[in-house]
Amino acid sequence: MLLEPIHIGLNLNIPEGSLPKEDTIPPDFFQDKRIRQAFNYAYDYEAFLNGALGGYGAFNPHYVPEGIFGFDESAPRYEAQDPAKAEELFREAGVWDEGFTVSVITEEANLFETAALVLKDSLEKLNPNFNVRVLAVAEAQFDEAHAQDPLEYAMWVKNADPAADPHAYMQAYQHPDGEWGSVHGFANGYEDPQRVASLIEDAATELDEDTREEMYSELQNLLFEDPMWIIAAQEGLVMAHGKWVEGFVMNPVWPRPSLKFALMDKSC
Repeated sequence: MLLEPIHIGLNLNIPEGSLPKEDTIPPDFFQDKRIRQAFNYAYDYEAFLNGALGGYGAFNPHYVPEGIFGFDESAPRYEAQDPAKAEELFREAGVWDEGFTVSVITEEANLFETAALVLKDSLEKLNPNFNVRVLAVAEAQFDEAHAQDPLEYAMWVKNADPAADPHAYMQAYQHPDGEWGSVHGFANGYEDPQRVASLIEDAATELDEDTREEMYSELQNLLFEDPMWIIAAQEGLVMAHGKWVEGFVMNPVWPRPSLKFALMDKSC
């Protein structure tokens, strides 16, 4: 598995008047936990996995990828579309009847755009009053928008930066004062931001592996109920080589085909 799940960011820190003119959502739209949960339940994960990824991938909890220390196989995760639950939550949040229009920005012509299109199909099939505008742009244009702070879009699609320890994911993508927590305003939406922050900080310095693992398990359960992302999938990787190639170990942090073939042995 690649250690860089494809995710859709949900922005809780939208400046007043900054959204595209077509968007009808209020700036505090994603501060409502029920709406974030509803988006997660509405997403057609199997369509993305079996379509875009050809079945090569998996679904991971928020936010520890499979293959990383602390990954809890038994932790709840969003991995199957549940339209009934999504509708229930959208109704509770008061947006079902009126509907909404929201834009998601993404790089064009890659898996990120496909993930955004799956989101569009998922929500618009759920309710014809929902409209998702997929803004697929050139990479340079996306990078410029993605680097804004505050960010002037409600949603965007990219992949996580790969790492070898769970703290890197939790600090960057879940801590209320972390890299994306500060940009997206997670403190405005978490039910208990201090609890999330304390668990992440304490787990980072815990020396007992069993205790540390338990802390990450607690976080994965907690963040399922209070999601800040839609994790479309953890992409799998298929690399073909002959049986005679010896000494090959894929580096999941950088598995691209930039391999040092001179370091491999071939016996015939």
